[in-house]
Amino acid sequence: MGRELLGDTSDDRISRQHARISIRDSTGTDPGVLRFGIMDLGSRNGTYASGQPLVDRAITVTAPVVVRTGRTVAMVLEDIRRFVDGTVAEHGDALVGPSSAPAWSETAAASAAGAHLLVLGEEGVGKSQHARRYSEARGVRDATFNPTVHAVPIERVLGDAATLILEEPGRLLPSHHEVLARLLAQRPELRVVTTASARLEQLGVPAPLASALSDRTVEVPPLRVRPEELSYAVARAARTAAPALTIHSTLIEMALLRPWPGNFRELTTAITQAAHAVAAQGKSNLRGEDLDTEAGYLMSGAPTVNASVQPTLMGARRRRRSVSKADDR
Repeated sequence: MGRELLGDTSDDRISRQHARISIRDSTGTDPGVLRFGIMDLGSRNGTYASGQPLVDRAITVTAPVVVRTGRTVAMVLEDIRRFVDGTVAEHGDALVGPSSAPAWSETAAASAAGAHLLVLGEEGVGKSQHARRYSEARGVRDATFNPTVHAVPIERVLGDAATLILEEPGRLLPSHHEVLARLLAQRPELRVVTTASARLEQLGVPAPLASALSDRTVEVPPLRVRPEELSYAVARAARTAAPALTIHSTLIEMALLRPWPGNFRELTTAITQAAHAVAAQGKSNLRGEDLDTEAGYLMSGAPTVNASVQPTLMGARRRRRSVSKADDR
């Protein structure tokens, strides 16, 4: 890693030859696991692996792991094929990178085929964005029904719309199930796109109705397996909250090190709060240590993008690293 390889980098903190990342022999106690060696090459500004500085030493890690060299943040992965020639694009308020592009294609295909669609995913991953994409692709009037919001009958909310976006299906009452089954039978032009965190049968929807509403199923991946989109989400949230702030590389590093069980919704809230606080203090840089120490750790033992980090709420405060003058860049 260094300017020799990055070529057109604008990172003035990275050395010509900054760090070496190599594949280690995968034989031994666990031959099925690929190991990588990371070594700082005497760089001026240091190399950080999983947020920890490497000082005159090399370490062996298993992927994925976050590496910071100067102001450049990278990830070591076993398989990069999906990222080759990939880009991250903004479609409205949605971010679409190589990791989430297949789900977006499936949503568009379901709409084109005129199939009822079930959009599955954790809270905060952007299921409603997929529902809107489905509806926009159909090009007909839509209506949204959420039993926790609407106290009126489904028919009144639906009106003459031909696409129904159904939210919180686990809160539907038996009377709602009956109305939905009748609408599907009486209105052949009606298509339903349902957003849920679990299969409809698990949410109490009768099997025949659940089957009808699940012609096709799209699973939206969580943020922790969409690392290429994270920096874009951070930048957008910071730009919206405080446009004058500059994002420091440690903020991206810190964000990648956390599991974010609340996904994009939780990340956006945390970045927004941090940006407002930093701007109010008159600072110009939004850094990793400006994130709340508990942000991104709502779920004890949650999966994380870093194999070497075990995120727990109890340990979140202990992981906060003090910043020295040498690292003030």
